[in-house]
Amino acid sequence: MDETPLVVAERFAEAWERADAPAMYRLLDGRTRAALPLATFAATYDSFRQEAAVRTIAVSVSAEDGQGVTFHVRLETSYFGTLEYATAVSFVALQEGFPRIAWTPSVIHPSLTSGSQLRGEVQRPTRGAIYDRNGEPLAITLDVRMIGLDRSRVFDENTVTAAFVSFGFEEEEVAAAFASPLGQRQRVPLGIVSDSRVEEAARFVEAVPGAVLWFEERRVHPLGPAAAHVVGYTREYTAEEIAARPEAILRPGDRLGAVGIEAAMNGVLAGRTGARLLVTGGDEVVVLFERAYVAGADVHTTLDASLLRTSHEGLAGMRGASVVLDARTNAILALNSSPSFDPNDFELGNERALTEVTANEDDPLNDRATQGLYSAGSTFKIVTGAAGLAEGLYTPQDRLFCGATWDGLDPPRRNWEGERGPLTIAEGLMRSCNPVFYEIALTLYNDAPGALSDMARAFGFGAETGVDGLYEDSGLVPDAAWKQSVRNAPWYPGDAVNLGIGQGDLLLTPLQLANGYSAFLAGELRTPTILAGAPPTVLHPLPLAPEHAAHLRHGLELVTSTRGTAGWVFADAGYHDFGGKSGTAEEAEGQAHVLFVAYSPREAPAVLAAVVFDVADEGRRVAAPLARDLILAALDGGEGEEGDGEEEPAP
Repeated sequence: MDETPLVVAERFAEAWERADAPAMYRLLDGRTRAALPLATFAATYDSFRQEAAVRTIAVSVSAEDGQGVTFHVRLETSYFGTLEYATAVSFVALQEGFPRIAWTPSVIHPSLTSGSQLRGEVQRPTRGAIYDRNGEPLAITLDVRMIGLDRSRVFDENTVTAAFVSFGFEEEEVAAAFASPLGQRQRVPLGIVSDSRVEEAARFVEAVPGAVLWFEERRVHPLGPAAAHVVGYTREYTAEEIAARPEAILRPGDRLGAVGIEAAMNGVLAGRTGARLLVTGGDEVVVLFERAYVAGADVHTTLDASLLRTSHEGLAGMRGASVVLDARTNAILALNSSPSFDPNDFELGNERALTEVTANEDDPLNDRATQGLYSAGSTFKIVTGAAGLAEGLYTPQDRLFCGATWDGLDPPRRNWEGERGPLTIAEGLMRSCNPVFYEIALTLYNDAPGALSDMARAFGFGAETGVDGLYEDSGLVPDAAWKQSVRNAPWYPGDAVNLGIGQGDLLLTPLQLANGYSAFLAGELRTPTILAGAPPTVLHPLPLAPEHAAHLRHGLELVTSTRGTAGWVFADAGYHDFGGKSGTAEEAEGQAHVLFVAYSPREAPAVLAAVVFDVADEGRRVAAPLARDLILAALDGGEGEEGDGEEEPAP
């Protein structure tokens, strides 16, 4: 059967789809083949595939008349999306009657001409850095010196393992490197070589077959565990994530923020890969595809690197958390969770270290500062006092009896210490007297139902703080509607008095605790900020008259006086310009945790710190001194001294 142009074009299209250059070449007319060697023809199509990053190609054919044929081309590319175009094909009829293609570069793409070529350009951004408020890097992408293995050069695995162990690596780390799924000739990283060990490392690789040094772009976290939770770390995109986002021009090995600021600000830090597909070499450059490049931008925070280190050291690996705020601007100066981990292990893929972290029963990956949920304990008593005053049920002059027990409900409830007699609400805060706040909570239950829970929400409890750049839990403020909905049970007086001293079902995060006290000092609930230059959003004023706020603030400052429950840390140790409140809360399992909130100076509070320890027996004598010392460090007031008073810390 005689071949028609359409049949020839279809054979050419099929060969093009399967990248069979010789089959395509046989369908060209003789003059074209004489001027264009097969090798050059094949290289032209190979270059087109490579420059356009073609993953799949589909070519269909249509014929408009006896000699005119059109290729309809659809390219699925790695970097330039889906490209669809049509290009006309001319034919020459040979003497034998068989048509052949009069080939020119325009058969590949209509914009290509003799002497022009396709050029693909991909511009990948470097991830932006994260800085503290003084310009110190908290996370930065650097070319770092790596040391590792080239297993193809290793003849004695035991000898090489012993050498790396002598250099400072664990035997398990070296074994994992030898077992890496990477190719035998690929470098397997073991760690970063510090500047102080460069010469030592150079001598090491000269002496140890298979040991190699090289430079590699890596994400580095200079503070290590001291900023792990708040700054976070990055991880590799999964194959599924790469496949789901073809427009992002991702490659295996590309990374994104996994947690912390790295995750929350990933879109800013990562930037966007730019891509252009051009036809060059002609009269003018033709742009076939363009995706704008966006450089990775730096993120400047309100965090203080020095304060993060001080807080990390003060938590001393015990389970707990600390938050330090600028009480004037509501900026987060430090936010730490303990125990912590080294985010550099995640950047390096240190399997041994990551296994230890994930298997640790103390859960180092848990960000207790923003997602740990705690009962507020006696730190909540300021809310109870505020609700009683705001509802007009009490005045600053009223005195409530602080007995050794309170029998307002059955069974009677014991105070944590003996009888103290009649106390104002401020004096009740000073001695953290449970009966005072039991009585207020019961009165609110009877005369202003729901007012205590409403005041808790006014302090910001039971809702996310709204800070940009962090993920957080919303906590829980219980009330009658919640209990009916969740437990199908009424709200009893016992629920109210438990809430009055920060017990029961109340749950909050250390960040919420700090933000609630900041709201009290400022007279308005604001979102905390962690991104430099971002002002806080004022959510609402605190529903508390100035004279009532002043009375409660006086109570917080009595707490740190010689008569207060925290006097042993503050006034007795020579620190008089502070206010604060302690708290100890029982958990359902019988364990107790301890909390402390403090601020300074009294006249115009500048810094506020909240500290929580999961185990009261461990943290009872540490929480208040740590809160004090964090404030002193933030104010640059020098190191605090642990008080030597003999009085035990109070609830």
